[in-house]
Amino acid sequence: MKEQSEKPQRKVAIVTGATAGLGKAIAIRLAQEGVFVVVTGRNQAAGEALVASIHSSGGQGAFLAADIEDTAGATALVKWAIEEFGQVDILVASAGAPPAAQGVIGQVAPNAIADQIAKTARIKLNPVHAVVPHMTERESGSILFVTSEGGRFPTPGQTTVALHSGGLIMAAKVMAKELSRSHVRVNTLCVTLVEDTPVYERFAGGQLTPIRQKVFDKIASKAPFGLAKPDDVAAVAAFLVSDAASHITGATLSATGGQTYS
Repeated sequence: MKEQSEKPQRKVAIVTGATAGLGKAIAIRLAQEGVFVVVTGRNQAAGEALVASIHSSGGQGAFLAADIEDTAGATALVKWAIEEFGQVDILVASAGAPPAAQGVIGQVAPNAIADQIAKTARIKLNPVHAVVPHMTERESGSILFVTSEGGRFPTPGQTTVALHSGGLIMAAKVMAKELSRSHVRVNTLCVTLVEDTPVYERFAGGQLTPIRQKVFDKIASKAPFGLAKPDDVAAVAAFLVSDAASHITGATLSATGGQTYS
């Protein structure tokens, strides 16, 4: 536990899903830019290793294992961050649920799709619901959702992704309007196949469903600027939550290297 005197005199960010992939890259980038980063995930060893790496590079951060799909878990995470470090200025909702309901319509049970969407919605929205009262009281804050480009661009076999990502994109715009009076910004960052992530590793190993493997093969072969790396996405995320983007809210950016235009 941090003592009161050790509370950082800098912005504090919570990054969910920070023990691997994009969440990890975003946490590292924010720490490099002087933000105190509270990283969370289920992998205790990976979280502690990330914080140690951040500290060795001159940044500051802390790890708390949390199951944010559970409302109580997300609430406890936000409460801990506020009590330990004074405030939460930034929330990056990067965590997501593994895509369990994939396939063309007619081949995936509607209940499986609905269950997947509900799981993802809880993971994305529970931390937001927990932090909004704090941010509105302070009349300051930035929330960033990281989700799939499948919510903007129609992709065969991704009905489930389209439903939850497309809905999340519009919900973020609604939240941006609702919270604008409290000077809390809400934006969305969309990605597709990104190198050096767990999904990419499964793709490279041929471990995806045939239709998903085919879609990603096409994406990898036609990316105008090549596939993005986690650091590329993290740079965009860091900009969107920074003061440099103080007049950007309700926006959806696609860090896809020109693979999609929407």
